[in-house]
Amino acid sequence: MVKSSKPWDKEMWSVSPYNFDEEALAKIPKKVGLLDTTLRDGISDPARSLLLNVEQKLKIAQALDDLGIGRLEIGLTTDEALPELKAIVNSGIKAKTFAMTPTSSFLWDEWKAVDIALKAGISGIICNFPSSEYLIRKYLPGWTPEKMLEKSVAMSIYAKKHGLLVNFFEYDTTRAEPMYLRKLLKAAVGEAKVDSVSIVDTLGVGSPAGIAHMVKLIKKWVKSPIELHMHDDFGLAFANCLAGIGAGAEIVQTTINGIGKMPATEDLITSLRILYDLDLGVKYGKVYETTKTIREIGNWTVSPYRPISGELAFGYDSDTRIDENRSQRAPFLPEFIGNKYRIVLSGRTGPQGIRIRLNEIGKTATDEQVIEIMSMIKRIWEKERRTLNDGEFKAIVEKVIK
Repeated sequence: MVKSSKPWDKEMWSVSPYNFDEEALAKIPKKVGLLDTTLRDGISDPARSLLLNVEQKLKIAQALDDLGIGRLEIGLTTDEALPELKAIVNSGIKAKTFAMTPTSSFLWDEWKAVDIALKAGISGIICNFPSSEYLIRKYLPGWTPEKMLEKSVAMSIYAKKHGLLVNFFEYDTTRAEPMYLRKLLKAAVGEAKVDSVSIVDTLGVGSPAGIAHMVKLIKKWVKSPIELHMHDDFGLAFANCLAGIGAGAEIVQTTINGIGKMPATEDLITSLRILYDLDLGVKYGKVYETTKTIREIGNWTVSPYRPISGELAFGYDSDTRIDENRSQRAPFLPEFIGNKYRIVLSGRTGPQGIRIRLNEIGKTATDEQVIEIMSMIKRIWEKERRTLNDGEFKAIVEKVIK
């Protein structure tokens, strides 16, 4: 792809040229990929207590595929999940499909977790093992780091031998002892020839500087693409992903709306395109609608003020403020991701804004009626210090327009 001479200044956006300085972009890969894990880590979010049936999962997989996400993590390689894995794989989606070996699978006989993946017909596995000596010694009596290394590498060799792509997912990476982590990754890449290795911030305890340092360190140890699996316990998952990409990581694992305390798929898609000039090949004009559709399928909620995918991410209480925002070249126009400016009703909402809202509910009004509606809204706003909801607006309209 030919890079624009001014990628910061486009019809749809105007951002900082400092983002594209040669020094700022020095370590960033020419191509960055996403693995969307909404159907695994996302829906396992304990705070949301989501329980999706196979029909809902199929719809979510199809929506992500239609958006153009090329890699989907669709569940765990367990006997119970096998029918659902098969259903998604055989649904006609074009994306590569991955599933994670359960945390306890290293205790199973032989390579059952991999065999289930083969039966499901998925593209690859996420080979899931603890990497911190703390976890191994404290919670796995009788196990040693050396034994875990041997088991994880052997499972990866078996998976590769049978034609599966393998992401080596050594969880709790950010608390792993450096010498052990180095030995583990060198064995995974050198002996098992895994397709990628992960930095897994299981407890969200990494900082942007720390994650960037880890990427650089691992790049010195092994020649393998690095995947970032960041959690948001300190609110840093998204920042950590960008820091990791800035240091050379090639793949980011995300979820729609950031459920499961993950970085949000829509945030990464939009930010990488606009702030880094990295085109992920997705249908950018469908980003907002896809996140809304998936949220409705899964029956979860997010703040309407959430950036990118919130209903009021581009909300203004005044039509003049929208015009001002456009004239000053907004960071990016909502149309780029299929969102739009929305009028939030307050005492500052002018005639143009009222007419926009009237048109949305199929009503027309005279100039006098518009002024009367504005006055009624302003009285409530000044008395109660809040914006009005749709129901209140409709009630006012019904009083004014007989």
